[in-house]
Amino acid sequence: MRTLSRSAVALSTMALASAGLALGAGSASAALTTFCDGEASDVTVPGDLRVAKDTSCVLTGVTVEGEIRVQSGGDLLVTDSSIADRVVVQADGYFDATGTDIGGNVVSQGGYGVYLDDSTVAGSYVGREGEDADPFLYSYDSSIEGRVTVAQGLVHLETVTVGGHVTSENTLYTDILDSTLSRSLTVTGTTEGSALCGSEVDGDAIFTGNGGVQIGTGGSLIDCEDGNYLGGDLTISDTTDGADVSDSIIRGDLAGEGNPGPHRCRQPGPRRVHRPVRRAGPRRPHDERPGRCGGPPGGARRQARRAPRCR
Repeated sequence: MRTLSRSAVALSTMALASAGLALGAGSASAALTTFCDGEASDVTVPGDLRVAKDTSCVLTGVTVEGEIRVQSGGDLLVTDSSIADRVVVQADGYFDATGTDIGGNVVSQGGYGVYLDDSTVAGSYVGREGEDADPFLYSYDSSIEGRVTVAQGLVHLETVTVGGHVTSENTLYTDILDSTLSRSLTVTGTTEGSALCGSEVDGDAIFTGNGGVQIGTGGSLIDCEDGNYLGGDLTISDTTDGADVSDSIIRGDLAGEGNPGPHRCRQPGPRRVHRPVRRAGPRRPHDERPGRCGGPPGGARRQARRAPRCR
């Protein structure tokens, strides 16, 4: 967890300064940019907002009339707010939105992670690769109107609506629970596999080269009580830990090859997906991440963040 800086910013004599916000502009004709280092609430940012390198910002009830950029190592927690344009998170940056409307895309440039809770994204989510990074996307009770494209890290979507195609490549795992995907789903190259539980996919679902695949209630990767509805084809190929399909309606074809027998957890007792615990004040990361196969959630930021798998 990073220590939140509460130092006042001397660049502004406006009321925003006492809240940890400062206004500046690159030229006389440029739009104002607000820099945040600290906490602010119930204010309007009349332009873009920046969180500088290795600083932390906490906003509540704030309206940002431009875009947001979280620079390398920066932390931004936003609650009950509105952002007119996109959010860009640089390498090792962290963005956390709760009860917040985002008017553009959310882009992670190999950032530490993005957490969306009860929030809406009018654009797409794009998670790009980062050097020596394991970025995550955790989203709960939220909607993303455009695509979701992830090239690396960890993905957990629960009670999420996505309007565009969902594509995940080379993640540690990609799990989708109790969610609605209006287009196709493609998951490729997950090390620890992928699970689809209690969800609706209106297009084709394609799983290729994953550590394992669980579709429905089989329980080979996560505890799941509900089946799925798939409006197109389901294709599962070349898994290393097997494919497990159960209690799912598939309107198209079921196809695949190169799948050994399913790998099942053998730990006693129920398994469940852990939801991150929200605490007062900033934290980085959330103290828990979705658990797999009954293993404990991940640890602190600089500790290993992999939940153990059943063997």
